[in-house]
Amino acid sequence: MVTTTNDTLTTLVLNGSSSTTLQSGYQYIVLNTGAGAANVSAYNNDSLYVIGQTDVTLNGYDTTVSYASGSDGSTINISGYDNTVTNFDGTVNAGNAIFNTFVDSTGTFTTGAYTSYVDSSGTIDSGAKSQFSNCTGTVTTGSDSVFNVFKDGTINSGIKTIASEIDDSNVTVGRNSTIATLNSDTLTTTGTGVTVGALDNSEVNYTTDSSGSFTSGGWGNFSVTGSIQGTDYIQGQTVSISFGTMDQSAVLHLDTFGNGSTVQGGTGNQSVDQTGTGSMTFISANSNSDGVFTATGGTGKDTFEAVSSMTMTGGTGGANTFDIIKSAAGATDVIKDFTAAASNKLELSGFGLTQSSFATILDNATVSSAGLTLAISSNTSVTLAGVTDKADLTSANVSLS
Repeated sequence: MVTTTNDTLTTLVLNGSSSTTLQSGYQYIVLNTGAGAANVSAYNNDSLYVIGQTDVTLNGYDTTVSYASGSDGSTINISGYDNTVTNFDGTVNAGNAIFNTFVDSTGTFTTGAYTSYVDSSGTIDSGAKSQFSNCTGTVTTGSDSVFNVFKDGTINSGIKTIASEIDDSNVTVGRNSTIATLNSDTLTTTGTGVTVGALDNSEVNYTTDSSGSFTSGGWGNFSVTGSIQGTDYIQGQTVSISFGTMDQSAVLHLDTFGNGSTVQGGTGNQSVDQTGTGSMTFISANSNSDGVFTATGGTGKDTFEAVSSMTMTGGTGGANTFDIIKSAAGATDVIKDFTAAASNKLELSGFGLTQSSFATILDNATVSSAGLTLAISSNTSVTLAGVTDKADLTSANVSLS
């Protein structure tokens, strides 16, 4: 080993498998000129610039290690905390260490809680409350971890995960997790209370096995609070969905088995269909003055609340409720499968109708190839497709409020 020192910088020239322990509080250039990996141990407040394959052990705190390009295949062992490693390519063993940071690094990482990764990739097994910014690879981490931007990889995270944007990835999160944007992802939830802001061309609990059965139970409630974009698929117990205004032709496919889900339409010609057994409520937005929200129910008892123009299909289940609600803008509504035999019910809400005034509306109703059309007010009408006999509408299946 050759050592050269000036007032602020010490240069160590190592040959292959030689080892050395550094003094704390110094700046070092570590140059390995040999064929094998050199070994360096550091404690507190050191700064290392490493050239060549060199294994580093960090026993203390506040040490920075930066590797030169081409110094691949090294190993870092960390038992201390608050250390920073940059431009590393190799293996990290730090399972019991906390509050360490890796920047522009790649390889295989085993790290403890409160670890930060920036612009890094590889196979990462990190403890709880770790943070990932602009990362990719395969990440397994504990609860309360945070992802800034993650792309083209796999995440298996615990409860209360927080993420701003995840793109083109397979993601598993625990209960009470929050993701701002999912873009072209496959998401699996392992508990209730998972919330996504924008769901864009993604699948939630929709992976199936060789027999076609869903591999995830999707237990609990799943929410989309901001927008549905592109074509999305969600399977689970219950959902709370807001289509939003980002994509006026968004399409959502649902398969839910619990009762009490709600789907709120946005603007434009958006559509949703349910193939599961759960009963749910579909609502067209009052602000959708230029489009038609299309909603199709499943085998449960569904409720449709048409505040703006809406095309409604009750599905294979009976006892559906179709509520036409008065709004200032008015609406042109269509019910595709209203039949009295299926115990369906038509509600006309907010129009101030009486049995007498409704009888007048029924007398003036028109029958065409499209079905029976009721002009409820000057700017609101509803067409019951397939209904040709006015006598099919009675006080038993029409409610006025």
